[in-house]
Amino acid sequence: MMHLHIARAFADDYFVQMSKTQPLDWHGCPTRYAAGIFGDKWCFLILRDVLLLGKRTYSEILNSPEGISTNILADRLSRLEASGMLDRQIDPRKASRVCYFPTRKARDILPALIQMMVWSTQYDENTEAPDTFAEAYRSDPHETIAWYETEIDRIDNEILKR
Repeated sequence: MMHLHIARAFADDYFVQMSKTQPLDWHGCPTRYAAGIFGDKWCFLILRDVLLLGKRTYSEILNSPEGISTNILADRLSRLEASGMLDRQIDPRKASRVCYFPTRKARDILPALIQMMVWSTQYDENTEAPDTFAEAYRSDPHETIAWYETEIDRIDNEILKR
């Protein structure tokens, strides 16, 4: 019951603050802040590609099946870099190419990203995710997140150790 009281007090104060007429800042409101970083469908898909599919280069992300245009991809990569979600580095395998590595800030959204994907498997009749994906997460969410964290480290280390 105490948690409900605290949540209600937060909500009451929060919405009073939001109703004041002032220039809108994308900071302050947790939902607005998150939406400002990855609320755009392309940013969200780029984060999926980097965090879950191990893509690190512009061309790898560009070749994703959703068909992002080159100008939109360049813009969203720049936004994600500016917001501290991606770290842009020269690719040690080929100096004329850059890699986009997920930062700790990006990696910290793994649980939320995976939970949204699991939710989608329940409601999307045409989901492309295997049944084992949602089952694995539901049976052991911490192990699932740990597996993705290990994969991110493995991929990044393979690229950076060359």
